[in-house]
Amino acid sequence: MNNPLQIKTAGITDSPELIDIEKPEQGLELHVGSNVFRNTNGVVKLQGKEQLVLETHPHPLALLLTMDLYDEEGTRVGHIRRNALSAHSAGRFTINVKASDEATPDDPPSVTVADRTTGHTVFEACLMQRRKIRITVGHFYTHKGELVTITPHYCRIGTGLTLFGDVAESRSGAAAIG
Repeated sequence: MNNPLQIKTAGITDSPELIDIEKPEQGLELHVGSNVFRNTNGVVKLQGKEQLVLETHPHPLALLLTMDLYDEEGTRVGHIRRNALSAHSAGRFTINVKASDEATPDDPPSVTVADRTTGHTVFEACLMQRRKIRITVGHFYTHKGELVTITPHYCRIGTGLTLFGDVAESRSGAAAIG
């Protein structure tokens, strides 16, 4: 069938209570500051380039981060692939991953990236529910050398763009910012 809603019938088909409708899996909901990107594929595009990807791992429940890290000149200084730092990134950055059996508000699975040179948190995200991810902290640069700042209240790129309270439907695509 080409219909995204698959229908299975159980027994007699003229009885509506016997039809089980299987819905396709929804995409990830990303909360970037106070902004919500619904039904994403986990990719975040910043200034037109895919810079980070968030995925969920089912057992144990964990967040997987893939991310390119740049400096203020726009030169790539680090790379993370599914929570593993590349060899040239390990001297500058640290990554802390917390997994658990389930996503609870008190102790959610999370991933945190810190810069060893400054001691600051570069990126932090946590899994609030099975398909809902909140990016709580961001202080990193885009491929164009623009500073990205994410707080619980807003997402800012450089001095020209600040998003707060926006809700966007991504239709199984990337969350595009800037």
